[in-house]
Formats: sequence, C-alpha cells, structure tokens
Amino acid sequence: MGVKVRIGIDIDDTLTDIKDKINISAYEYALKLNKKVSFYNEEIDSYENLYKKHYKLTDEEIVFFISNIHEQITNEVLPRKGVKEIIEKLKNDGHTIFIITSRSFKYHSDPYTLSKEWLDRNHIKYDKLIVNAVDKVEVCKDEKIDIFIDDMLDNCIKLSENGIFTI
Repeated sequence: MGVKVRIGIDIDDTLTDIKDKINISAYEYALKLNKKVSFYNEEIDSYENLYKKHYKLTDEEIVFFISNIHEQITNEVLPRKGVKEIIEKLKNDGHTIFIITSRSFKYHSDPYTLSKEWLDRNHIKYDKLIVNAVDKVEVCKDEKIDIFIDDMLDNCIKLSENGIFTI
C-alpha cells in the first residue's frame, strides 16, 4: 500500500457544479430588486463578494438570497459526475477524507445538517465534515491536511503559500 494522505475537499462548485445556476438565480433576484447588474472579468474569492460586486446586493439582500434561494439550489443539486466513485476509491485506498466548507451560521441556520444531509443523500463517503471554515488555511493546518481540492483560486493560492498542495 502507498502513502496515506489527508484530503480536504470543498462542496459547492467542487463536489457540485452550481456556478451557472447560482449566477442565473442571483441575476434574476437582482433584477427583481431593480439592481443595475455589472460584470467583471476577475476571480471572485467568495460568493458574498460575487453578489456584492456583480449584482450590487446589500448585506441584508445577500443573507436572504443565500439563506433561501442559494440554500435551495445547494440542497437540490447532484454531485459532479464521478465524484462519488473517486472519493470512494480514495477512501478504499486508505486516505482520510475531510469535507471542508465555508457554509456558515451567518447564512444558514444549521450548515452542518444542511451539508451532512446532502452528503448522506448522495452517498458521498467522508471521515469528517467541517463547516463554517471561513479561513480554510487555519482549518487545514489544524487538521493536518496534505491535499486540498477547491474551486476558489484565492483559497488555493493561500493554501499553497502555507505548504498545502492544492487542486
């Protein structure tokens, strides 16, 4: 058997593919609020900043959108093709899987249950679920993560700068 590693994996837009559906829903929500939507060709480091920059949503509007519309989308979305099988193979090979998400109490009444139920419903195997991971570098250091898989370039850069291999 080879080297066993501790693998951290994000949920939203990593295990799932929700970006387009979220963007369409945010756009429609902003239009209903008569917002002047603008788009930038730049990497956004969080959904919150995306909603502020692109859709001109206020903090209150963001809380409503994420707590209601965004949460419904994340509940209903299916895993990306092959995700379940790849994670199962990694687990069977003896690697430890950590699901690490920034889903937080700021926007969700119970981000742990929201995430756990989605993972269980979709038969995603894992060893530990961590929510409210706003600072993924700190969480990954605390959990001694060797490899982290995330869709946010900013997270990958920060993790890589702190010695954690990223995909």
